[in-house]
Amino acid sequence: MSHDPDDADGLGLDSAYSLETPDDSRRLYDQWATTYDDDFVSANGYVYHEHLAAVFLDAGGSAGGAILDVGCGTGIVGVALADMGERVVDGVDISAEMLDVARAKQSVHGDLAYRELYELDLTEPLPFGDDTYAGVVSAGTFTHGHLGPEPLGELVRVAMPTAVFAIGINAEHRVALGFDAFFAAMVEADLITVPQMIDVAIYEAMDGPHGGDRASVAMFQKR
Repeated sequence: MSHDPDDADGLGLDSAYSLETPDDSRRLYDQWATTYDDDFVSANGYVYHEHLAAVFLDAGGSAGGAILDVGCGTGIVGVALADMGERVVDGVDISAEMLDVARAKQSVHGDLAYRELYELDLTEPLPFGDDTYAGVVSAGTFTHGHLGPEPLGELVRVAMPTAVFAIGINAEHRVALGFDAFFAAMVEADLITVPQMIDVAIYEAMDGPHGGDRASVAMFQKR
């Protein structure tokens, strides 16, 4: 499949990969929201969200509890989870426009994909109590730009003991920003189990410089 990921409006992978601040993210994704599913997901054969949902469920999923979808965007991960039988999914994202799209998403069963959606900046503390979520997932958020591993500390805090995590991390970003060292410190502090890294394709088929991009899905549980 041949597709230029950056259109005439400057929307696309190159713009997403060059983000540096939360305001950069908010501006780009607010502008991209209404066309993202067609211009990016469908046009590029994007399958990352499906792979991540599948490995999350293979690891035990939420066991009937609530899931937090981190950086949920237009809601494609929530739909994938709902289609596969997960019934309670909350989403957080920095873009209000993306959340407006996600709010209308339904599963193949005809139910809304999300219970609640929150406009939040992941560089700030989350407004959720300790031990709230039975599962935490994220696809495409820990990719490039301003977000390093630091928000993972808050995500672990709001998760229940034994909660399953499936956190997608761009392979290059994982090395450059020290995700492995951060995970090692959390394991040493007995906060999480040793992560299992599962390599997945981000695109089904795509020409160009990002066509072979891979992600590492970090699978672990809260202690």
